[in-house]
Amino acid sequence: MSDEKAEVKMLTKEEANAALPKVKVILKSLRELRTGVLRIQAQIEIEEMTGSDPSGRLTLHAQNAITDQMDEFQAKTAQFENLLKELFQMGAHLKDLDRGLIDFYSLRDQKVVFLCWIEGESEIQHWHTIEGGFQNRRSLD
Repeated sequence: MSDEKAEVKMLTKEEANAALPKVKVILKSLRELRTGVLRIQAQIEIEEMTGSDPSGRLTLHAQNAITDQMDEFQAKTAQFENLLKELFQMGAHLKDLDRGLIDFYSLRDQKVVFLCWIEGESEIQHWHTIEGGFQNRRSLD
């Protein structure tokens, strides 16, 4: 994304709500990928600790296993980054993967704000200033 010009996509409440089904699918995929990446990291660490010969060098088998795991690690992290990019292109900004916290840029009274959604809510019902954050969110009504 560094070579591309990043443009902020402004959404109405209706547009942001329409994006939520896709956002939910992406959140699930991001969590699965994160779990996979952490599993691979642990496997690599175990291989590094247990795959040494008596002189302390990694065995050929361990080297090959780590190479395969690194390939899988890189593939999963690339998928993760692509999903983050997809969210951004939709106008959604991931703030907290564990909680499923997403913000959408929007205009309210001529000011740029975030429409704020957290997984479990049926629709977007809150907003906050750009500086304010989740703890300062307010009802849209």
